[in-house]
Amino acid sequence: MSRLVKVKMTDTNDQPMPEYILNTLYASDMYFEPDIRKSTVMSDGTVELRVESPTFMLHGRVNLPLYGNIWVMAHNHGEGYKNSDFADGRIFDFVAEATGTYLWEAESFSRGIIPTPYARGHFDAAKEYCSLADKGLDAGYCRLKALSHAVLAAEAMCYETALAKLAEKPRPGLMLGCNIFKHAGNDRHGEYFKELFNFATIPFYSYQLAPEEGRLDFERRDELVDWCEANGITPKGHPLWFGHKETNPAWMFTKSYEELSEFARDTIKKTAGRYKGRIKVWDSMNEPHDWANCFNFTQEQLMELTRICCETVRETDPGATSVINVCLPFAEYVAGKFVCYGPVFDQSVSPMKFFRRAIEKGIDFDVVGIQLYFPARDMVAVNRLLDVYAGFGKPIHITEMGVPGGNTRGQTDDISTVDPQSQIGLTKGGWHSAWNEHVQADWMEQFYTIAAARPEIKALTWWDSMDPGFMKTSPFLFEDQVPREMYFRLKSLRHRLRGRPENLKIGH
Repeated sequence: MSRLVKVKMTDTNDQPMPEYILNTLYASDMYFEPDIRKSTVMSDGTVELRVESPTFMLHGRVNLPLYGNIWVMAHNHGEGYKNSDFADGRIFDFVAEATGTYLWEAESFSRGIIPTPYARGHFDAAKEYCSLADKGLDAGYCRLKALSHAVLAAEAMCYETALAKLAEKPRPGLMLGCNIFKHAGNDRHGEYFKELFNFATIPFYSYQLAPEEGRLDFERRDELVDWCEANGITPKGHPLWFGHKETNPAWMFTKSYEELSEFARDTIKKTAGRYKGRIKVWDSMNEPHDWANCFNFTQEQLMELTRICCETVRETDPGATSVINVCLPFAEYVAGKFVCYGPVFDQSVSPMKFFRRAIEKGIDFDVVGIQLYFPARDMVAVNRLLDVYAGFGKPIHITEMGVPGGNTRGQTDDISTVDPQSQIGLTKGGWHSAWNEHVQADWMEQFYTIAAARPEIKALTWWDSMDPGFMKTSPFLFEDQVPREMYFRLKSLRHRLRGRPENLKIGH
């Protein structure tokens, strides 16, 4: 049963936040499944939000002082909110509730560790700013500062908990990967690549593999597989199906669903058969939820095509690992009821809902694949979301990810100029500071550490290896093959992840 919830979001001046911020507010269930956003900003700045989930949490984008613009969550100490919490016309104070959420998260992560001064300092700052706000001392400013420090404290303690887990149980078998689309022989790029990675994603996009109807072109793929094998790198094929308009040749757009599903079956047989025993990991299906559906398939057809792709991989190479790969894992597009292109269904299917349905329907796949381009979320929210995906009971691969490296050496981020409802546009936001090489490397180190401490995560793949990247400044190397700081950070971080910290000693 739906209910109307009244929410206030106040800024540093203790007045309502700008309307573009108020309009971001949405509710989800405790598994991050969004309600479709139905909200009205009232004349006094209060947001009236229609909530469908019986137990819910709230999400809103906030300009956090000393942090950046980011999605913030409020979940009532992990319990969620219910009808009874909004009796008698109570107005929900989003900033106060979110601060309580992150202080609770920090306390939860702190059990079993001794926090660093960095983490404890942020925690104490959050508590003190709450106290100052309660005393009426520049209340709006102090409330937002409390939230900012609470987020930073919870992130730090999440990270420090992961460090402790890794020290106890390191991950020597963790696959560290990147796509190898820009490989051009034994150049500096190749040398850097094989120094850093043991896992490489090889392109099998239809516009490259099947540029003309009736002909498959394996030449480039053969070259890349040969190079990987010669250098002890595990190759992965990506993707066997992807409904993105820019990755499919023109001839495919004249075909029916039945013809395209038969093309998929036949192509997978030939492709997985050709590389049987050589490519042992396949993205059998890429982004089959509603985000990018260039052929305007129904949701039922997308699910059936997923079955066809996964079953054909299993039939052709029973020993291969079959991945279903999803993007936008928080699914904010469902709340906004928009997609990249294709039909906007009355109720969009989020990545979480797609996996639940696929498992219920008995689709035969091995790995949950998650793309994590900067989600404009803090690490605590990311870690909590990974709990949801871990709940599907399968290993997880982070199949694609990236964050900006900032504007330098003539390279400029394009996040502010792209469509805000595109996959890259949705990554717009800040993390601790303006993006630069230091911040990028810090984000990578924190996320890789948190992910590696989770035993269900078996592979971490960055996107891309060299500029220009899908996320323009995210790669490890500039276009002239000069490394960003992140390259050296990961090269050192590998020793900690794999339980060889002695290798970090200078002179080792």
